[in-house]
Amino acid sequence: MLYRVLKKDSYDIFVSKLIADFEFIGPVKKDKATHDFERINDVKKLDVNYKRTTIAPAKKILFPPTEALLQYEVNDNIKMDTDYNAKEKILFGIDACDVNGLNFLDRFFSEDMIDEPYFSKRKKLIVIGLDRMPSDTNFSLSMGKEYAKNGFDLFLTDLNDRYFVRIGSGKGNDILTRYTDASAADEEDFKDYNKFMDAYRKSFKLKADANNLYDNYELIYDNDEFWKRVAKDCYSCGSCCLVCPTCFCFNVRDDMELNMKKGNKKREWDSCMIPDYGLVAGGHNFRPNKENRLKQRYRCKLKTFVDKFGTYSCVGCGRCIEACLAKINIAEDINSVKKEVSV
Repeated sequence: MLYRVLKKDSYDIFVSKLIADFEFIGPVKKDKATHDFERINDVKKLDVNYKRTTIAPAKKILFPPTEALLQYEVNDNIKMDTDYNAKEKILFGIDACDVNGLNFLDRFFSEDMIDEPYFSKRKKLIVIGLDRMPSDTNFSLSMGKEYAKNGFDLFLTDLNDRYFVRIGSGKGNDILTRYTDASAADEEDFKDYNKFMDAYRKSFKLKADANNLYDNYELIYDNDEFWKRVAKDCYSCGSCCLVCPTCFCFNVRDDMELNMKKGNKKREWDSCMIPDYGLVAGGHNFRPNKENRLKQRYRCKLKTFVDKFGTYSCVGCGRCIEACLAKINIAEDINSVKKEVSV
């Protein structure tokens, strides 16, 4: 990895040039408390000083809430048309846990087969990350996701009078060289960067004790009383899934024209937390109650992909905590597992 330093007074010029030359997506302030990733045509609309997480995760750029998969026409023969041609875009201001969320989806959507709709956009996406101090609900440090080692083209850290830049790809190096006069980082730059990272890691308020969680989870998996306590206030609304940067479940539907000859196939986000998620033909529901659904969601986030990928699928961003109407807190529930086992 290469390391550079960008002068503070060069930052706005750098971003303005990127906005002029690319489809540029970054955090935009929606109201006093929320931000969202949107297309930006004016550098003044870019607001990277957000403390809370964005409303929706960055995954929506690659895995939209609703997405056309193909169009078809049924006559003597069946004609199908897929258009997965994506435009080059820049995603700017994404933090480390969201980059790690994209890294998880990269692996998920390529594990058994290559998901063309996803990767057609991923290959054209230039990711420029930016370190920021964690919100009160962010516990990514506990999940080991507070730092992004890869998955980005450039990653910036604000050192007050300059930016420390980590270059994660050849494309990132080309962009930095083309649009800035960034210089090589020296020993003092590394010292200041280390000071920032130390302060950053010390600033996490919410902590989840995930030590031995992998084993302890099996012990409480069939503890009905525990899951009744944890899920007692759940509304089964699915908000936690809709804001999660790693949730991947989707439903596929066909929309046919009235002539029953033309139609399209779309996929849309689904949620394992809603009552009908496990409903199948014949009226049987594999996840009939909220306790069972929450237990399975936590298993997916905290155990399943430790087996498959060697990592949690929860990045600790805290969005689900903020979005939950019932104030269910996954970090507190992780701690509750250990308390339950230790009693």
